[in-house]
Amino acid sequence: MKKIIILTLLLLYQSDTFSHDMILDQLKNPKITNQSQKWNFITDQVMGGISTGKFMVETVDGVLCYRMTGDVSTKNNGGFIQMRTKLSPEINSKDYDGVYLKVYGNKKNYNLHLRTGLTLAPWQYYSYTFTTKNNWIEIRAPFEQFKKSNFYQPKNILGQSIKSVGLVAGFDNFSSDICLSEIGFY
Repeated sequence: MKKIIILTLLLLYQSDTFSHDMILDQLKNPKITNQSQKWNFITDQVMGGISTGKFMVETVDGVLCYRMTGDVSTKNNGGFIQMRTKLSPEINSKDYDGVYLKVYGNKKNYNLHLRTGLTLAPWQYYSYTFTTKNNWIEIRAPFEQFKKSNFYQPKNILGQSIKSVGLVAGFDNFSSDICLSEIGFY
């Protein structure tokens, strides 16, 4: 009887854990999130940089994904390319532990950028850095590990509402090649 109770509690806990995830996008409607928001591609050229790139939908290793490729250059105070989407409704960081994403890449470092109502300037965000592999992997980025970009932002994102999420190749000179097949909150 004791084993049945423990097994029942374990199953209830697991189903509650899985139901808590929120899938933002898994390419059911490519270039549009499950919140009906468009993905946008942005480079540092908006501020005078010279990085170039593109963002497209492809199948990589049998998986449909967004693929962001390009040449990132830190010349002219630049250094990034990114794909970004707004969140509507905004996501309250109190409701989740972090962001998950399924990626395939070229063994380089990439960043996940979150913006909130308190990141008003374009250069303000909270960032999480991760390294890709030449195979599909899942990255879990806990909110408590995101770092602020400027000293005048609140120390962390906890308790704030997230208004956009971006996948960024940047802050070094390199060739970007990263694929994203799914992103959401856990």
